[in-house]
Amino acid sequence: MEDRDILLQEYNNLWNEKIIHKQSIRKFHNYLTYLTAIGSLALTFHGVSAQEFFKNPAVVNQALQNAASIVHLFFIPFTPIVIITLSFPLNDLFHIYVMGNQIGQIEKKINSLSRGNQLLVWEHAICPVVYGGEKIKTDASEFRITNLISAGDKLLLVPILFLVCVAATILSGIYLCDKLDCLVTVVYVLLIVYMISSIVSLVLKLLNYTKPEGLLTKAIQLKNPVIVRTEDNKER
Repeated sequence: MEDRDILLQEYNNLWNEKIIHKQSIRKFHNYLTYLTAIGSLALTFHGVSAQEFFKNPAVVNQALQNAASIVHLFFIPFTPIVIITLSFPLNDLFHIYVMGNQIGQIEKKINSLSRGNQLLVWEHAICPVVYGGEKIKTDASEFRITNLISAGDKLLLVPILFLVCVAATILSGIYLCDKLDCLVTVVYVLLIVYMISSIVSLVLKLLNYTKPEGLLTKAIQLKNPVIVRTEDNKER
């Protein structure tokens, strides 16, 4: 096979793998099934069937009589499940950025074998600008594109999730202290703090990796050989 054919084969393989992880993130709504499951579990603890809840008025009345307890039972696993759920898209994002960086290096190699023509520019030239915050320099000035996706997460999704998780943890701690023991509450809160610290640490690492000149980009660049055009288009 020619050098360019080998590169194109790897290029297509990585793109197909990257699409799989993108589709996984876009199915984020599937994670809501976890919340539905703990809601059903909270109802079951009080002898209320989730299937009968929307059919039988008597079951609804029974649930309303125990509403406070059901809500507290729902909130106890709520924060841990939300944090674990957030780790799934983080894993997919890491894979996406790793493969995206490698695809960018392959693009450069293919361009080098194409008499220096910039045939492929998406991963190594466009993505760092529109998603990574790389500055665009012109003769007169320089500017930067705001990544609306990450900005929306920082301004809306993350603060709302944080406030809901804090409220759920406080209510759960009060309930556990009242029904069981304050020591159980301390253990529960320490577990939540550990999980939140872990997810924050992972997010910060991912943010560093996704920078245009981050550690991930530098590591992949170092591991990719440079293709120099010769008369027979061979790599050396």
